Amino acid sequence: MKLIKTITLLFILTISSLHAQKVDTIRVGHRFKQFKNLEMGTVTDLVYNEANGRLNASIKTRTTEMVNINGKEYVRIRHEWNSPNQQWVGHFEYFCEPYTMKPVQHIRYTKTQGKEAFSFEANQVTGLDSALDNKQADFELALTEGTYNWEVDLETYSLIPMSEGKKVVMNFYHPGGQTPPDFYTLEVEGSEKLKLANGKTMDCWIIYTDYRGTQPTRFWYTKRGQNFVKMESQYNQMKIRKVRLYE
Repeated sequence: MKLIKTITLLFILTISSLHAQKVDTIRVGHRFKQFKNLEMGTVTDLVYNEANGRLNASIKTRTTEMVNINGKEYVRIRHEWNSPNQQWVGHFEYFCEPYTMKPVQHIRYTKTQGKEAFSFEANQVTGLDSALDNKQADFELALTEGTYNWEVDLETYSLIPMSEGKKVVMNFYHPGGQTPPDFYTLEVEGSEKLKLANGKTMDCWIIYTDYRGTQPTRFWYTKRGQNFVKMESQYNQMKIRKVRLYE
């Protein structure tokens, strides 16, 4: 009898372990059941990094809205960041498909690089030929499959299914970047009740990724609505932080 119980227990533990280790691959074109979690309107984040005793910071505003262009609906996401450091000043406008977050078009402007505009297609990312003064007009990158856009990671992460131990793999790329598109693992490693500066408490999920071993990073999202709250990251000797500002 003891042997039977032991075997049964081992079987249950094995099945539970296999279930906990399951990783879901979310590919571009996937319709997010949690699309309603995409937060519309404007929010403000404090973004800063610290290395070798030096601190750089910027204030970023993120605006998300639904727009209709020539009878077709798109999600439009605009970021604008301001800082005394000119390298941290700029803005972009990004369009993607609703429900799937499939990239369509991205136009970025920074003080250091000027205008960089990109068009996303099923099998390539190219310079947007309709954008005037596009510094990336000749850009072309062949894709083996579609990729999500790194520059809207906070918005995209808010749509993934979140529960204790949940793991997903997604393909990401920074438009115009030297690092090629690749799949990255995101894990809901636990939860925490955060106390904000205004005294409010928020029950949050904690999402972890290490960007393929290069940068251990954690994101906090509210359990209700899955809205971004903060991020903590370490890249070599640099600490990187993003914190949502609440009134």
